[in-house]
Amino acid sequence: MKPIRLCYQTVDFGEFDIHIRTLRDKQQYFAPEDAAAKIGISSAAWPLFGVVWDSGYFLADIMVDYHIRGKRILEVGCGIGLPGLVLNHRGADITVTDHHPEAQAFLDRNTLLNHDRNIPFVRVGWNSLEEQ
Repeated sequence: MKPIRLCYQTVDFGEFDIHIRTLRDKQQYFAPEDAAAKIGISSAAWPLFGVVWDSGYFLADIMVDYHIRGKRILEVGCGIGLPGLVLNHRGADITVTDHHPEAQAFLDRNTLLNHDRNIPFVRVGWNSLEEQ
């Protein structure tokens, strides 16, 4: 397997920026084979993780002005976690979830890049009632 190549970028939200580390592109297929297999992630799904999807940019943009006061927010399937990073930067009470074995590591690194507090993370499959 080729070494993983990462991409660092800054996403401008007007009043503030969010810095993120992602895989360079979907061809990186970042999923440790043994860890992914243990939790039932098919190798066909590996290219779905590690980059920000267009929907992630769109949702993050909406979260810039979203009313957060008095709300607890759950992001399901956070991936790289851009919307959660925006909400966290704004001080929201947020928990994020994903099934991928590397999601928390990317989220933690991205939180650190933004000098924000850690975001509570739960690794859980969307088709499972049990925490992984």
